[in-house]
Amino acid sequence: MPTRLTILCENTVGKPLQALGEHGFSCLIESPAGRFLFDTGQGLSILHNADLLQAKIDHLDGIILSHGHFDHGGGLLPVLSRTGPTNVYAHPDIFTTRYWVGRYERRANGLPFSRSEAEAAGARFQLDSSFRQLAPGIWLSGAVGRLDPTHAGDGALQAEAPGGSLHPDALNDDLSLLLDSPRGLLILTGCAHAGLPNILDHVRLKTGRKQIYAVIGGLHLGPAGDDHFQAAVVALHDARVQRIGVAHCTGARRSAELLKHFPEAVFFASVGSTFDL
Repeated sequence: MPTRLTILCENTVGKPLQALGEHGFSCLIESPAGRFLFDTGQGLSILHNADLLQAKIDHLDGIILSHGHFDHGGGLLPVLSRTGPTNVYAHPDIFTTRYWVGRYERRANGLPFSRSEAEAAGARFQLDSSFRQLAPGIWLSGAVGRLDPTHAGDGALQAEAPGGSLHPDALNDDLSLLLDSPRGLLILTGCAHAGLPNILDHVRLKTGRKQIYAVIGGLHLGPAGDDHFQAAVVALHDARVQRIGVAHCTGARRSAELLKHFPEAVFFASVGSTFDL
């Protein structure tokens, strides 16, 4: 049985299906080592899309939340209504109070539930910031260092301090999932808030792999400046990435630019897309 990834939630629907798109991300991983759900979207479409795609999410070996934003973890409670009590893997900072702050508005964008509410729904939180193995050939990146000088983060993303003041959100809880296969190592990202060059360097350091077969998910290049984008391109070249599944916060413009740089590698990881390893 090969490992298969199925995109359940994403901003777009790329096939003529009666599926729903929403701003967010979720991917089902089915492998010989277990069945895991990576992120849950906002919760508006995941059950509908899973049923439509015949993606069975009622029995999972674990749910991973890549970070504590509503568009990646908001669907946790609907998913738990199907799965019952399930291990939920994430960084300890996922319940940070967070906002998107624009010029004229401020919107809450953290998780839309408390830890106690999620635990009452069946979440068995396994919160850890370290690199760790979830199953044979499946690892969670743990917290990623920020060494790339071009990575300035996203200034619109703010976190609340204990006294109530806001400050730029470092998003230290940003995690990626690593999957091994005969084709090589695949990195599944939620938003890549840690910066793609940092993530690739971190994964190669932790695994000892110089080459990465594939990167799939949100790459948060939509708001990236030119220096940040060029650093991501160089990092993908250096890691000799052969497949790049752009999704969610990669952004339409930057996705098109990646396609120009990597015409044989890039594909659009929209709702209904599958990827076999």
